[in-house]
Amino acid sequence: MNTPVVIQLQELASDSQNHLPDVLRKALLIASKLGLNDFKAWVLSELNGYNTEVELPEYRIISSELKVFNPYRGYQPLIIEDGDMARMVSEVKICESIESLQHLLSKSNSKERLTFPFPAEQKAFLMRMIRGSAQLEPTRFIGSNQVKSVMEQVRTRLLNWALDLESQGVLGDGLSFSQKEKSIANENKSAINIQHFQGVMGNVSGGNVSQTMSMTITPGNFESLANYFKQQDINDEDIGSLQKAISSDPEASEKGTFGPKVSSWIGKMTEKAAEGSWGIGIGAAGNLLATAIAKFYGL
Repeated sequence: MNTPVVIQLQELASDSQNHLPDVLRKALLIASKLGLNDFKAWVLSELNGYNTEVELPEYRIISSELKVFNPYRGYQPLIIEDGDMARMVSEVKICESIESLQHLLSKSNSKERLTFPFPAEQKAFLMRMIRGSAQLEPTRFIGSNQVKSVMEQVRTRLLNWALDLESQGVLGDGLSFSQKEKSIANENKSAINIQHFQGVMGNVSGGNVSQTMSMTITPGNFESLANYFKQQDINDEDIGSLQKAISSDPEASEKGTFGPKVSSWIGKMTEKAAEGSWGIGIGAAGNLLATAIAKFYGL
C-alpha cells in the first residue's frame, strides 16, 4: 500500500536531517494538486527567494548588531542614539531562498556571526550620519543561529500544514488526491491555509502575488514616476532633483545599481525619512524609492 503523500510530508518535515528544499518541493506538489494557491505561492517564495516588492513573513525579519569597520581597530560598535532609527536600520530582511541560506551556513562553517551589508542607499546615508568618520563603512552582524531559526520555522510551518490537512481528512492516495479531497481542501482553506499565512504575502490569485500598493510606472516615462512619487508625498522640488540626476547618470542596467547621482538622491530622501521631514518610515523608504526607480528603468 502506498504511503499517502501528506503522511510522506509529515515524515520529511518532522526530521531535521531531511534536506529542507526537498521538503518544500513535496509541499509544492501537494499544494499544486489540491489547488491551494496561497500556500503554493508561499512555498515558491521559500524555494526561489522573495521578491523585494513582497511583504516578508515576520520570521524572515531579524535584528542585527550594527558595527563600522575601522582600518586600525577592526570592527567597532555603531551607536545610534535615536532608538526608533536604530531598530529600523538594524533590521535585516532575509529574502534569500532556503537553498541559499543552507549554502550560506555551510560556507560559514563554525562561524557564530555572519555579516549582511547594507543596501547602497542606506549605507550612504549612515556614512554621512557618522560624524567625523565618513570613511568608516557600516555593516550588520547577525548570529548564524538566527538564520537557522528562519529555516526551522519554515520546517515547522510545513509540518503544521501537513497535520492540518490530515485533520481535515485530506491524505492522498500515493501522489494523487480524490475529487472529494480537493473539494474538502478548498472548502476549508481557512483551517488549512489562511490562519497561518494570511497577511504575509498580500492577496494571492492563481499563484501570483498582487500587491495592494499598485505601481503604475511606465518604463522610460518620467511623468509616470513623478506621479507615483507625488502620491507618496514627495515634493516637486525633490522630484525635479531626481529628474536632473536621471538625466546626468548613465542608464541603470541592473536593479539596485543606479548611477552616483541617483544613488545620492535616494540617500538624501532616506535621510529625510529618518529626520521625519518626509512622511514615511526609514525602513520602507529605501526599498520604495529603489523599486520605483528600477521600474522606471524597466528592471
